[in-house]
Amino acid sequence: MLHFNRTLALGIGCVLVATARLHSQTPTASRADSVFARAKALVVNGNGAAGRLIVDSVIAATNPDSAAYGEALYWRAVLAATTTDAERDYRRLVVEYPLSLRASEALLQLAQLEAARGDRAAATTHLSRFLLENKTSPERGRAGLLLVRLHFEQNDPQHGCMVLGRALRDVPESEVELHNQLDYYSPRCATVDTTRVAANVSSGSGSDAASSPATTKDTTRRDSTRRDAPAKGSSATATKGRYTLQVAAYGSRADAERLAKRLETRGLDARVVGATKVFRVRVGRYETRAAAAAAARDLKTKKIDAFVTEIGAEEK
Repeated sequence: MLHFNRTLALGIGCVLVATARLHSQTPTASRADSVFARAKALVVNGNGAAGRLIVDSVIAATNPDSAAYGEALYWRAVLAATTTDAERDYRRLVVEYPLSLRASEALLQLAQLEAARGDRAAATTHLSRFLLENKTSPERGRAGLLLVRLHFEQNDPQHGCMVLGRALRDVPESEVELHNQLDYYSPRCATVDTTRVAANVSSGSGSDAASSPATTKDTTRRDSTRRDAPAKGSSATATKGRYTLQVAAYGSRADAERLAKRLETRGLDARVVGATKVFRVRVGRYETRAAAAAAARDLKTKKIDAFVTEIGAEEK
């Protein structure tokens, strides 16, 4: 007990020094890295309380509107005492700081935690977003393997086999073990027809009848209506607002439309944005990032994940 108290006291001393530096000096990436490295070392060496106290002190001393805050959230998640605490901070990082350099790592970690506790649908959504937004990440193969498994566990072999084909192309031949793990699923795809799914993704069709001019015109009209409508239960206006909430992104308009319709049944005025390749499902328009973040937190209480993004020219 005496040894523990001395170690904790040493950790608290480190906290005080780190906090003093953060208040008295201009923060830099290298200084922050050294503080987080010290916190990690304490946790690894068995003094988790002191290590996490250091990270908490950094968060308390950092402006929530800065990129440094997202970095601190990431390290609090990495060093968290429980998976619940880790998931909370990964989710907050993904939703509130999507432009953070740590956002992609948080997205992958969040999906793994969700998969581990059996929330396959949420994990599938986050893995799909990770693969869509991180074309050059070295983790694409590992993310693809997990997504393949989740699709098969949800009795969706078409999407599972399509993801498998892409993952096998993404993984270098030198990663033999990962290739072997992916190849394990190959026999299941021998009789699975993925041509329709692949065609929808590459063409951006919104339904099986999307090649029909009338269907395309109707879909465009519905999208235009959604873009001009305010989100129910929010302060967003129909034609104004700099920020919006993105719930998901798909390579298929059909998938995006299905999610938008499900959101509409829950009282949200969702819309699909995008004409080719990437179709984003978005909700609401907000004048400030703070208002959008507050709306995202409200959606979270309904078990709907969303992150704040600026409204692009295609929506104005």
